[in-house]
Amino acid sequence: MLKQVLKTGYGLKPFRVTQRNFLSEAYLCREEWQARLTTPVLAKVNHDALYYELEHKFQRKNKVSAIDIDIYANKLLDDSHIDEVADLLYKFRLTEEASNVLPSTQHAIVRNYIQHSRYAELIEMLDNRIGYGVFLDDFTANLALNQLVTTNEFKWAARFATLLGLQEDFGNPITRALATYGSYRYIKDGEIDHFDDLVPPPPVDPAETKKKKKEEIKVRVKFLRNEFFDDHFDLRDSKLLLGKTFFTLGLSHGAGVLGDSCRLLGLVLYGKWEKAVALLGQGLEINADVAKLVRTFAEKVDNKEDEQYNKLLEALSVLESNAKLSSESFEKLLLDDINKSVAENEQSQIKEQAKIYSEWCNIRHQRLDDELARLQRAKRIQDVERLAHQMEQEEQKLWFFENEDKIDLQIDSKKVIYPKRWFGKKKKPRVIDEGYVPPEVRQRQGQ
Repeated sequence: MLKQVLKTGYGLKPFRVTQRNFLSEAYLCREEWQARLTTPVLAKVNHDALYYELEHKFQRKNKVSAIDIDIYANKLLDDSHIDEVADLLYKFRLTEEASNVLPSTQHAIVRNYIQHSRYAELIEMLDNRIGYGVFLDDFTANLALNQLVTTNEFKWAARFATLLGLQEDFGNPITRALATYGSYRYIKDGEIDHFDDLVPPPPVDPAETKKKKKEEIKVRVKFLRNEFFDDHFDLRDSKLLLGKTFFTLGLSHGAGVLGDSCRLLGLVLYGKWEKAVALLGQGLEINADVAKLVRTFAEKVDNKEDEQYNKLLEALSVLESNAKLSSESFEKLLLDDINKSVAENEQSQIKEQAKIYSEWCNIRHQRLDDELARLQRAKRIQDVERLAHQMEQEEQKLWFFENEDKIDLQIDSKKVIYPKRWFGKKKKPRVIDEGYVPPEVRQRQGQ
């Protein structure tokens, strides 16, 4: 779909800029999403008051319920409380209630970040899986990728694609098509920058840096743990991340020019020369644009003395001389794949997401009722225990004289008798000679 954006300038005639938009406006499900605010659970919530209440619970009990975090996250209307919700979610992950988090909580947070283009904060949250426990679902992934691709933010789109690649879940056709297109457009020119540049480092106070250097303490340890690299979540290099992502995308696309080309490109970026040679030996159909891009990245390798690397270059030469290479523009193939995926799956996903939003409202209402019932039950138990304690005290007062001996025995049994300590053998006191006269006094008397 093409979206016409009208722009005017001072002293200039109006002109139209054509901007591609793959997903329709209906895909956003704005009305269904805003309907949550009209439910009784969220309608009467004061967002600021709820935040201070949650902070008080963390400080006093270090425990809040999952439904409280969900209500706070779904009540977000702008980006003024984004830092607060991230802080609350991080604290919540350290509690035992973290396993009861609702799927609507993650969805609300991610959707709010995407809506206000807070990509750096969202990437930081998604990359810290243990600290926040937030993941992209199919719907939020499509919203993010569509927004980034249509605004030519291909580096951001490639970064989101790598996060999805680590999850190894490209089952959604729209997500797979958008991720492949965004990643390819980013590396199309043969240059890859490090993704760490997308998230600016936090400001460092020079005074604190000097203080830390002075207070540095070295501790001797008995042993050092062996380094472990899982070749998956430990990947930090952007080239390796994109290589693993392209290979996963190729497997998801299946057999064909798209799948085969993505797998070859991924293995080369990933540095798996032996697997790339084996793949080329299968006689698969590779796109000509991808073959040129593979050659470009292969020639930028520092270690060119590897035997498998030289075999890869020979196989690429054979491939480039093969007349069976697909000469159609690879970018056009990806665009056609996006349009096809959107046409076949958009309407069904819109209906499914609208249904999910309605179910989340019901689940939220049910969980709130369960939480209120739990609190009331705990309060009743507390009241019964307090009443029983008061009755016991009144009974002691009424039957004191009848049970006086028994009470005295109880008091005696509670007394703690400490053993006597031995401080060593006592010394005899010094005998003082009362007739003793110091020498100085005698000398003075003699004078």
